[in-house]
Amino acid sequence: MSHQAFAHLPPNGSPNGGAVPNKIGLTVNPWSGKQLLRSDFEEMREFLDEAAAAGFGYAELGGGGLGVVIGGRAHRSRLAALRDALAGCPLRLTLHSSWHSSGRTGNLLDSASAPAQRSGLQADLDVAAAIGAEVLVYHAGVLPNLYTDGAALTAGMATERAMLRDLADESGARGVMIAVENRAPGPAVLARRSYGMRLDLVAEQVQQIDHPAVSMCLDVGHAYLSAGYLNYDFLEAIRDVAPVVGHVHLHDNFGRMAGQPDASPYELELLGEGDLHLPPGWGTIPLPEVLSTAFPRDPAIIIEMRHARHYAEALDTTLRMLEVRAGA
Repeated sequence: MSHQAFAHLPPNGSPNGGAVPNKIGLTVNPWSGKQLLRSDFEEMREFLDEAAAAGFGYAELGGGGLGVVIGGRAHRSRLAALRDALAGCPLRLTLHSSWHSSGRTGNLLDSASAPAQRSGLQADLDVAAAIGAEVLVYHAGVLPNLYTDGAALTAGMATERAMLRDLADESGARGVMIAVENRAPGPAVLARRSYGMRLDLVAEQVQQIDHPAVSMCLDVGHAYLSAGYLNYDFLEAIRDVAPVVGHVHLHDNFGRMAGQPDASPYELELLGEGDLHLPPGWGTIPLPEVLSTAFPRDPAIIIEMRHARHYAEALDTTLRMLEVRAGA
């Protein structure tokens, strides 16, 4: 089976004939347009092999689509099937936590339910370690009630720090870095209370955890929307948090809040509103300036986009932006 996403790229190299960009990756999850996870690990592996031949160096698997974590634990036979499919994979792997979609799951900020939800993140860590993933992405937590006071948020952040620090002792020993991702001003966040839309607070949370196996996942598209919503300087904020960034999610949008957040993805894309996860260069984020930022931890850059048939174009665009940086 040939995936048209990579049809126009030469084999075993980047679009310009250079070396394989081993720090650039792509996401493989259901909403990206590649329904390859839960139903058919073999087809997923074929896609990953083609991505490697096209010039990608990393792949980030979406834990929510793997169907491996069941009932708060990694299912033995499903995990074995996943490991078999990934054996000898030429790409380096990362994993996005499967417990990230709302304030109800994978949310260590909610002190009342965090102990139970920690089991889900532990299971994701078990999967990440089993497949050799270098990074496990965790969305910054949210409180279930928008109208809770500052004391509740402070207490929740302390709970999240303690639990992530505890998990990091194990993850570090197993070769997995936990990366705390900043949030976008979307319905799942705006209907609750979160610190995660502010890059400075996410960086501060990571710094207070103070563990070598915990860093920040900078989601560039989320940050662009949040900067407009909260009225802070987008590029300045990125430069300020760069020292703690250990992982990057790269995608594009127009920086416009969705007028009707419950509108269909088609409507939102048509209007250019919300967290669109467009291929780099399709929106208005100043991505060359973002990629010119010095990130001391040398993070992998994961292109986290929909429109999977345009991954080759996205790789080419990202490479050209990085080439401009290298020549500056």
